[in-house]
Amino acid sequence: MRDEYHSIKADVSATMKVEGSKFIACAYPVDSRQRAEEKLGMVRRQFFDATHHCFAYALGSERKEFRYSDDGEPSGTAGVRIFSAIESKDLSDVLIIVTRYFGGTKLGVGGLGRAYFESASQVLSLSVIIPKIVGEELEVVFPYDETNGVMNKLSQYNVRIIDTTYDDDVTLRLTVRRGAVPAFIADLTQVTRGNVAVKHISLTSNRG
Repeated sequence: MRDEYHSIKADVSATMKVEGSKFIACAYPVDSRQRAEEKLGMVRRQFFDATHHCFAYALGSERKEFRYSDDGEPSGTAGVRIFSAIESKDLSDVLIIVTRYFGGTKLGVGGLGRAYFESASQVLSLSVIIPKIVGEELEVVFPYDETNGVMNKLSQYNVRIIDTTYDDDVTLRLTVRRGAVPAFIADLTQVTRGNVAVKHISLTSNRG
C-alpha cells in the first residue's frame, strides 16, 4: 500500500465549447464524501439553469472510495470519463464537476465522451499538484527517564506530535509516515530497552 499519493492544491475551473454546448469544469480538493457532496450542491446552485452536472470523485491513497454520475447524459459518456481523467493523472482526494449548457447540437455518444474527458483533463492540467503523505496515528507510552531517547527518535523520523499527557508515564499521540512505522517502533524499543508501549490508532493523510 502506498504511503504517498497526489492531489490538487486548490479549486480550479476551466470552460470549453463544443458544437455550441458549453462545458464548465470545476476541480476541488476534497477529503471526504461529505465535502464532495457539499461542493456538488454549491455548483448545482451556482449553475442552476444548466442542462447537466456530471461529476466524479476519488478519495484515499488507493482511490478505493469513489463515485461518478452521468446526471442524465447517456450512460457511460460523462461520469466514468471524468473519473478516467482523474485516474490518468494518478490523483485522489479530488472532485471534478463538469456542468453542461446544451447548445442545440447533439454530439453523439463518442462526442460526448470526448468532451467530458477533455474538459476534466483540461481543468486538471491547470491545477497545482501536491503530494499527500499517509501517516499512522500512534499512542506511545514510556517512563519519564526515557524522554531524551524517545524525543531524539521523534526528530529523526520527522514525527508530528498531536498531544502530550504527563501522568505516571509520558503518553504521546503522534503521526508517523506509514511506511516508516515498523522501523520507528523497532528503534523506540531499542532506545528505551523495551520500556515503551505503542498502540495503533488510525491512518491519516496530510500534505507533504
